[in-house]
Amino acid sequence: MKKILGIIAVSLLPLIPLTAAAHGAAALRFEKTVTIKAAPAKVWALLKDFGNVQAWHAGVESTTVEQKKDENGDDATYRTVKLKNGGVMFEKLRSIDDAGMRLKYEYILEKSTLQLANFYPTITVTASGSDTIVSIKGSYTRADSSNIPKPEQNDDAATKAVNDFFDPGLESLKKVAESGK
Repeated sequence: MKKILGIIAVSLLPLIPLTAAAHGAAALRFEKTVTIKAAPAKVWALLKDFGNVQAWHAGVESTTVEQKKDENGDDATYRTVKLKNGGVMFEKLRSIDDAGMRLKYEYILEKSTLQLANFYPTITVTASGSDTIVSIKGSYTRADSSNIPKPEQNDDAATKAVNDFFDPGLESLKKVAESGK
C-alpha cells in the first residue's frame, strides 16, 4: 500500500507547480490615511460630491457624472475623471452613506487608462478629537491577469498607479480642507 501511495505521489508531483502558477493575478490591498485639521462635515462635503473630485484633488482636471443603467439594468451613477497627466478613470458609485460618512465606488478598467482591475476603494471620514481622519482602503489586481504580465501591467505598476493617485490626492484634500475656503 505504501508503495502504491508513493508511486501516486511521485506521479502527481510534476503537476503541483502547474496548478500553483495557474492562478493569475492575486488581489493586492491598500490603505491610506490622512489627518486633517478641519471638521468632519467639511471634509465629508468635499469627498461625497462624486462629480467634483477636481475641487480637492490637484491632479484632476475635470469630472463628469452620468446616470444610466448598469449591467443588471439598474439605475447607476458613473463618473469620468480626467487627470491632468492625460489619464482617464471611469468609475461606478456603489454607495454613499451620509450617516457613516462612507463612500464606495468601483473602477471600470475597460474605459480607463490606469492599469488596475477589480478595484473597489472605500473612503471613510471619522472624527478624532478636533481633527478628521480620512481613510481610503480597498483591493485591486493588475490589469494583465496572465501569469507573465507585461511590465507596464504587473503588480508593481498597479501599486504605483494607486500610490500616484491617492498620495497626492490626500495631500491636496488636506490642503483644501484646512484652507478655510
